[in-house]
Amino acid sequence: MPPIRQDLLATAESLKPTLKQLATEPRSVIEVHEDPHSLLGWKATETGQLKDISILNPGDSCIIDFGGHRTGFFSFDVVEVLTGITPADAPARLRLVFGEVLNDVAEPFEPYKGFLSASWLPEEIINVDFLPQHVDMPRRYAFRYVKITVISTSMRFGVRFENCVATKVTSAPLENPTPLSFKFGPPVSTEDQKLLQRIDTVAMETLRNCMQTVYEDGPRRDMRLWIGDLRLQALASYCTFKDYNLVKRCLYLFAALPHDDEGMLGACVYEKPRPHFGGTSIVDYALLFSPTLLEYVNASGDKETGRELFEIALKQFEIHFRKVSTDFLYVIPTSAPSFGGTDWHFIDWQEKLERTTSIQAVFIFCMRSLCDLASSLDLAPPQISTPQLATSTTCLEDLVVKMMNSSRKNHYDSEKGVFVSGEERQVSWASQVWAVIAGIPESKEQGAKALRLAYEDPEAVKGTTPYLHHYLCEAFILAGLDDLALSHIKLYWGSMIEAGAETFFEAWDPERPRFSPYGDLHVNSFCHAWSCTPSLLLRQMGFE
Repeated sequence: MPPIRQDLLATAESLKPTLKQLATEPRSVIEVHEDPHSLLGWKATETGQLKDISILNPGDSCIIDFGGHRTGFFSFDVVEVLTGITPADAPARLRLVFGEVLNDVAEPFEPYKGFLSASWLPEEIINVDFLPQHVDMPRRYAFRYVKITVISTSMRFGVRFENCVATKVTSAPLENPTPLSFKFGPPVSTEDQKLLQRIDTVAMETLRNCMQTVYEDGPRRDMRLWIGDLRLQALASYCTFKDYNLVKRCLYLFAALPHDDEGMLGACVYEKPRPHFGGTSIVDYALLFSPTLLEYVNASGDKETGRELFEIALKQFEIHFRKVSTDFLYVIPTSAPSFGGTDWHFIDWQEKLERTTSIQAVFIFCMRSLCDLASSLDLAPPQISTPQLATSTTCLEDLVVKMMNSSRKNHYDSEKGVFVSGEERQVSWASQVWAVIAGIPESKEQGAKALRLAYEDPEAVKGTTPYLHHYLCEAFILAGLDDLALSHIKLYWGSMIEAGAETFFEAWDPERPRFSPYGDLHVNSFCHAWSCTPSLLLRQMGFE
């Protein structure tokens, strides 16, 4: 176990927020039906109120609809309904399934085909020994729907359910900021305004439901803090809920709980049963700590935190520059895992993605961010140890120039007009996106052309998560392609709205709506941090 920086952990714990609560009663009871016209395959029909169900016997079930997604808790009363002989002489055994989307309550979880643990599946089997009884489910869930199935009672009684309550918890404000008015920004039609307002509302609800005592990646799974998600949540929060202290807490948790003795940052942090490192390090996430810290300092004005955590951010470049060749090209080790462990290179869950060009660009972007942070804090230009070079230490500013020049020489295909990656010179969205964000193209026009060509190329490798789709839109905006950014937000996040999303999903490919990076749709998260950024992107384009 790597050593814990107790001083930094104490700062993080001092910033732990108190959660707000909002109790809600059911809206209705529903039935679900297959729907070939629905992207996820199901539709709901309201059938009445819970009070209308007089008795449920073994094998019976009901689906309760709370009328909106929440992160929180569920409580209810179980009342025996006697069939003539008293008293109820056995426990009531119940199965409860908590649904973010209709698929959760419409489809069986077995046979489960995912490679993540089946213990993440949102179901419980409980025995209620004595009736009537009030039941407080002890675990926290992410849900709109609750399906209760009566597994067993005895021949003497059935049951009914009363006083069902869903209690939402969040550290975010319960009310949204002022809705977009579209008085500023590019002109859009009335129909598009309605869609974009809906997308903005769902994005903020996604962020809100992930804002707990840290910025969780997903309240269904994994219920913990990841650097890549944190950066996007923080940026979205700065223009909506403005919770700077929660960002600060998360930064200090990462700094306090390194992945190894040398100080490599972990990709994720666990809060419970006590704060500890997550056992995984992702190279691009460790590097992204620097822009996340810079953006926090710029948004909050808290330079003291920037100074205290600066060396930890700098250390990531010293560790990972060892994988940069003397030609200033980042080399992904052949032993690097495709999932988990140390030296994981993520970028996106896209199975076909060649990541070399993207990682090089992330390295450049993050070095530039740390140089900007040093300047804003009046610190000396940062340097790192570079034993593979002629000089034992090198200034990051010099490395930025050398790695950019190497990218232009080795990764840009002037005949195709795009950035390519790997021996097969793969064309992907990710390569163009990160090259533009890092400032590698020799002109804004060159970057815009590369983005447009790859975006319109049916053979280019696309993205499978809102994480990369966010960066695609960010790159469009940086390249002056606001029209493409806006149309893509409507197309991609709008298709999740069409699929019934009340919060945005962890993984989504509208052409493969059942896609899961984990092998089974039912272990996907349908409220996920990195998908909350339309609120940020729309405001970056000038909408207010």
